[in-house]
Formats: sequence, structure tokens, C-alpha cells
Amino acid sequence: MAQPVKVGIISIGEMGVGIAKLLAAHGYVVLTNITGRSDYTHRRAATAPITLLDSDTELVAQADYILSIVPPRDAIVTAKRITSVKHGERATPLCYIDLNAISPGRAREIAQEFETNAPQVIFVDGGIVGGPPKPLESSGDNSGEPGAGWKRPAIPLAGPPLPNVHLAQTLNSKYLGPNIGAASGLKCCFASLLKGLIALSIQSFSTAEALGVYDELQGFLKHFQPALQETTTRMVTEIPPKAGRWIDEMLEIGRCFGEEGGWDNVTGTEGANIYQRVAELYRTVAEDTVLGQERQEHRVRGNTASDIALAVEESLNPNYKK
Repeated sequence: MAQPVKVGIISIGEMGVGIAKLLAAHGYVVLTNITGRSDYTHRRAATAPITLLDSDTELVAQADYILSIVPPRDAIVTAKRITSVKHGERATPLCYIDLNAISPGRAREIAQEFETNAPQVIFVDGGIVGGPPKPLESSGDNSGEPGAGWKRPAIPLAGPPLPNVHLAQTLNSKYLGPNIGAASGLKCCFASLLKGLIALSIQSFSTAEALGVYDELQGFLKHFQPALQETTTRMVTEIPPKAGRWIDEMLEIGRCFGEEGGWDNVTGTEGANIYQRVAELYRTVAEDTVLGQERQEHRVRGNTASDIALAVEESLNPNYKK
């Protein structure tokens, strides 16, 4: 009988644990090394069937695939954790899939790190579009297809195709071709639209709150743009636990648009790199408002769009009275 495929995940955040549950439900053995991480991370890992290892050396030795799912600022150092480990003889090469929200240039930098220091490892450029995988309460899908019965994000991939077709299907991946950076770039382009709109909505809603016309703004949106009103009021409430993680992602989007889209060539690049400003907005939400204290598992503030607007306005204008 064939041995189960082993997939290492770095690290076990909200997305990582969701993917771990998806893979375990499809017969994969999920591994991770969270030695030295917080009790909070250990408790999260305990919610999924994950085998905890004591070192990156064990992870590299045992895993067939490693998925890197970390904050953008940690993408390179995480890759170097793996390239610095001594790679022994193995029947099939280790495959490292970078699923981080980074620019194409950063993806190519990481690919070069593997080519230089761990050429025996297959490097795949990737991204994640959508929320963490979750079982559907009643899908009615008995097809037996990989991922049936699960709500899954889409995972664009570029570079070498995944050797394991079943894994590619389970992850709901879309192969974009051999060019490293294509998957990371697609992720940047998609995320820029939604997260840019959310940033604009936060500024609009909080300013309307300061002016005392928040309800009127929502009324106009509902009348003239009902789909936009429903989308924006829903999306902004998802922000508080994520704002801090999105700071560096916005900087990576700006880098992508500047380097790949040519916007660095525009005269007055400060104005062209819009996402530097968007990053500052998310930094303000995460570090200067009470919303930055929220965690996905326990929400206190910001459960409605109106409270998001109020919390931001309270922080920006301490003398503000609702």
C-alpha cells in the first residue's frame, strides 16, 4: 500500500489551519514545526489533525511538500529556514510552494534563494485568493472529487507543475504556466481591488461618522448602489483581526504595480504608488485604534460597519462625541 503524502505547513495561522483540515480530510498527513511559538498558536494547531515536529530538520526530512503561508515580511526568512537545513538523500525531491502575498519580484528572489542554496528542492510560486477552507454544512456533492463538500480558496500556481495531481486538485489550484511571479502577481492584482475598496470604505464611513451623516451615506448607497452598499458594509467588518497582516501585503502590491505594471516610471511616483498610502491606513487601524486588539476567535468591536466607523473616528479625533 502506498504511503500517505506528507505536507508540511509553515505556519499555522487561520489560513494554515484551514488548509491543514482540508488536506487531512483528504488523506494527507499534515506536519508543522511550531517549536517556540506562542500558546495561542499551539492551541490553534490542536484544533486540526496536525503532527507537531521539533525542528525544521525533521520537517524537511519527512515532508513531501512544504506550504509557506506566513506574513509577507516573513516570506524570505521562512524560505531561508528551509534552504539552510541539510537536505539528505530522498526518493523524490521536496517541493516548496510559496503561497504568500508577495510581489513577483519577491517570488523571483525566493526562487533564486533555492536555486543557489538548495537546488534539489522544487520551488513553486503561488498565492491564495479567498478565505480559509471550511466544510460545507450540506453540499449534496457525493462525487468523490477532491474538495467536494468544502468551500475552498483558489490557489494560482506558477513554475514547475505540481507532481501530485490529486494534491493540486484538492488545493483548488490553477496552473498559470512556467513563469515564476505570475501567481504572486495575480494574487496582488486581485487583492488590490478588494482591499483597496475596503480601505476607501473605511475612510468614507469614518469621515461620514465625523460629519454626522453616516446613516444618510448608507441610505444613498443602498438606493443608488445596493450591491456596493451590501459588499462594503460586509467587508469592512472582516478587517479588525486582519489589518495588521495587511500592512506589508499592501506594500508588496505597490511593489508589484511599480515593477511589473510600470507605475514606477510615472513622474511623481509618490502619487503613483497608491498602496503605500493604503498600507498606512491599515497600520492606523491596527496600531492606533481599538480595532487592532481584535482576534478572529473573539470579536468585541467592529462587528458592524457603523461601529468600525465609530471606532476609527474615536481614535483619530479623541474629542469626538457621537
